[in-house]
Amino acid sequence: MLLRAMDASSLAAALEELASRLGVQVRYDAFDAKRPPEGGLCHLYGKPIVLLDRNLAPSERVAVLARALAPFDLEPLFVTPLVRATIRAYAPVDAPAPPQVAQPLARALRPPPDDEPE
Repeated sequence: MLLRAMDASSLAAALEELASRLGVQVRYDAFDAKRPPEGGLCHLYGKPIVLLDRNLAPSERVAVLARALAPFDLEPLFVTPLVRATIRAYAPVDAPAPPQVAQPLARALRPPPDDEPE
């Protein structure tokens, strides 16, 4: 698979756009300076939200966003190969794979009944 190169800022923007399409709000806030910057997925009033430290470098934003989006089913959406590969790369190793829906390869055609009037 050929993946087109993308800088970290563009990749972070693509992940944010995907989050929006999934109904996941992305929020930036200033985190406590005494702790290392972090962030991640949480649920507030039952709605998924990704919280990010506004001081994160673009590459760190990519990591947090990709980890946060890993549990979501991306199959019904068009996701560029690079974004999909990034999310898979940051997904936890023990994370369950998204559900796969069996798709028929072709529809079987029924022959016409023999007793049809001509």
